[in-house]
Amino acid sequence: MSELPGGTVTMLFSDVEASTALLKRLGDGWPDVLERQRTILRRAVEGAEGVVVDCQGDAMFAAFRSASAGVAAAIAAQTSFASERWPDGTDVRVRMALHTGEPHRTADGGYTGIDVVRAARLCAAGHGGQVLLTEAARLVSGAKTTDLGAAQLQDMDGPEHVHQLVVPGLGDSFPPLRRTAALPMDAVAGEDRADMNERIERAARSLEQRITERVSDELERALDSPFLKRD
Repeated sequence: MSELPGGTVTMLFSDVEASTALLKRLGDGWPDVLERQRTILRRAVEGAEGVVVDCQGDAMFAAFRSASAGVAAAIAAQTSFASERWPDGTDVRVRMALHTGEPHRTADGGYTGIDVVRAARLCAAGHGGQVLLTEAARLVSGAKTTDLGAAQLQDMDGPEHVHQLVVPGLGDSFPPLRRTAALPMDAVAGEDRADMNERIERAARSLEQRITERVSDELERALDSPFLKRD
């Protein structure tokens, strides 16, 4: 992997909209579609001299030394996604978000910090085919955007001024931003937490039933005690 940029970095997060539904529909054909999606996005990132930081499932995290490079990669990727001939009439729609900040480098070759979370939360609020920018990314990149106004991103303090990138030749009409969505890289973890919560609930119900049965048995034995019986 190329050297990660330091200092001021523009981060791009992306993931496929309705990927679970696509997986169910395509079955054994999903891995090929997923790989094509990754290839298109990697090509766009590398073409803009960006670096893929992480890739999990259908989500990707990339970093750029300049905001304009991040915008160029997003435009190239969305244009390629729109023109790609997907199998079985499938429509693969990818949401993206760009944020410029100063994330902290980690020892294992990644980034951490609130700027990373902000970029990921913004991506989670978007829709397939849409590219969102924070105010910082818009100002530094000088990109042509549509002002979406202030939005409250999940777990973020205060509202975020959000802009939608204008991608030439592609649609620009999308539903309102999503308010409750998992981070792109948290999809698998979210499923694990849901499964864990279900197991905890089942265990609690089972424990309650055992306690009820135990109390009932104790009461029955007590009532049958010869000390409580009278001739």
